[in-house]
Amino acid sequence: MRSKLFAWAVLGAAAVTLTAGAAAEPVAAKQRIAITGKGDGHTFVLTPLTSGELRRDAGTFSDCCWSERVVVRDGQKVEINDPIATYVGRRGMFVVRYRVGWVNAGNGYIVGTGTWRIIRGTGVYEGTAGGGRSAGAWIRDSFVSARAEGWVRRP
Repeated sequence: MRSKLFAWAVLGAAAVTLTAGAAAEPVAAKQRIAITGKGDGHTFVLTPLTSGELRRDAGTFSDCCWSERVVVRDGQKVEINDPIATYVGRRGMFVVRYRVGWVNAGNGYIVGTGTWRIIRGTGVYEGTAGGGRSAGAWIRDSFVSARAEGWVRRP
């Protein structure tokens, strides 16, 4: 009797699992990308690092809304910023929120690392979600270069 009850329980659980799986919407595949920005002209290139729906794109970007908060970590001054960057490429537009910790690297260089996430987009970027890590460099109050790498998902 116990073996029959066990068999029915296993079959019932399998049926529920299969039914739930069949009713669920397809899961969007993750794609790894890099966004590389240059200071001269505020240009960017989006490069797919794995296969997926997004393809290479390029254009210009602007940023705004820099917050400024200073903390001291292990004796080093760190400036925390939360800027928003708008990227306009040939395939659409996307907006990214960054959180960056900037430190003085000496000789006029400032370097920062942090995180990023996509807030919204248009064109091929509409509905895209995701984020990752970033790094950037400035010299004597001029933006030089930045790179953001991470995972995105399209609906």
